[in-house]
Amino acid sequence: MKQNIKIMIAGGCGFIGSSLANFFLYKYPSSKIYILDNLMRLGSEINLKRLRNDRLTFLKGDLSNKTSFDNLPICDVFIDAAADPSVLSGIDSSVLKLINNNFITTIHALEWCVKTKCKFLFLSTSRVYPIKILDEISYTESPTRFEWIKKQNIKGLSDEGINESFTMNGYRSFYGSSKYSSELFIHEYGKYKNLEYIINRCSMVAGPWQMGKIDQGVVTYWLASHIFKKELRYIGYSGNGKQVRDILHISDLCNLIDLQIDNWSKVNSQVFNIGGGMGNSLSLMELTKLVNQITDIHLPILKEKNIRNGDIRIFITDSKKIKNILGWEPTLNTKTIVNDTFRWIIDNKKVLESILK
Repeated sequence: MKQNIKIMIAGGCGFIGSSLANFFLYKYPSSKIYILDNLMRLGSEINLKRLRNDRLTFLKGDLSNKTSFDNLPICDVFIDAAADPSVLSGIDSSVLKLINNNFITTIHALEWCVKTKCKFLFLSTSRVYPIKILDEISYTESPTRFEWIKKQNIKGLSDEGINESFTMNGYRSFYGSSKYSSELFIHEYGKYKNLEYIINRCSMVAGPWQMGKIDQGVVTYWLASHIFKKELRYIGYSGNGKQVRDILHISDLCNLIDLQIDNWSKVNSQVFNIGGGMGNSLSLMELTKLVNQITDIHLPILKEKNIRNGDIRIFITDSKKIKNILGWEPTLNTKTIVNDTFRWIIDNKKVLESILK
């Protein structure tokens, strides 16, 4: 990557956005980073404080308002990390607000990128894949987790997980649909407006500086609940905590995006599944055990048998496509993810208590 690159990060005070800003500031001493954010998300101002740097410019604005893009400085790459990331959004809250936050903001960014000839990197989600089809995959049950049965004749399902050729037909969630709608329009802008773009469908990303809640950021949420003695419960699927997700350390995601920007011509106009993969997957029960080992804190876990709207039994990412093109794969395991997040909470306990407690 050229040392004097200029990068605009929408949602730059969120977990992923601020982590990317910090990563680029320190790796590229001649870079210039701009972050766009409305500071509405809990913890945003804490993330902003850690980004104090002469080469970083904070621009406050509501990206659903097109005027927020007026007079923005010209950049080389626009990273869209701005979103309402909760899978429950729109189910018990306003769908119009979700569309504004997750779709309209992207359209405004695309218009600006076309106008200024800026490359566009979109952080999408694994939740674009249809819920019903995922839950129809045959599975077995071990003492600690649900597991997909291997060698099933399903397009897009490998022994490594879900790849990019998995069907997109079916309902997903309002959140997943808002992100998939953005993906569809990004492809159209690429075809008809000559936009250069990359789409990353990220699975669960975790690590320091994520302000976890029950509906997203489960690693932080699980740790914080143990540290601050909050009530925890396994929700759905008989309340045994056997549902499984793969987890990616935020540092691995930052390294990937750096690699993609540096090798743009190899990955331009493509969609990639990005995640921790089979080797970095945990059930909630397994996460609890890992949290117990690292914190030496044990909490009783309540059981709630009813499945929440939008939930799925298993999701594990097959990231083989990006590995084959760029050689990238995760380097940090689940124990490191949980331990790094634990140390961050402990080191910043006084500051985080009002948010995480």
